[in-house]
Amino acid sequence: MVESVRGPKAEKEDCTHHWRIATPDGESSTGVCLICGATRQFQNYAYRPSMTRTRRTPVDNRASK
Repeated sequence: MVESVRGPKAEKEDCTHHWRIATPDGESSTGVCLICGATRQFQNYAYRPSMTRTRRTPVDNRASK
């Protein structure tokens, strides 16, 4: 989730932000840039597709001898 950056020096787009993000509480946490004071909301979790396992048939090594 990317939201607009707001703060006293938000007009400066050349700031390499160094975010201090608050302790997770709910769906998002507020981050404050330690350099320019800009604020932004960060999502506390990522949606990931569930990983499914596929089963392989065991190979019978004796058949090739």
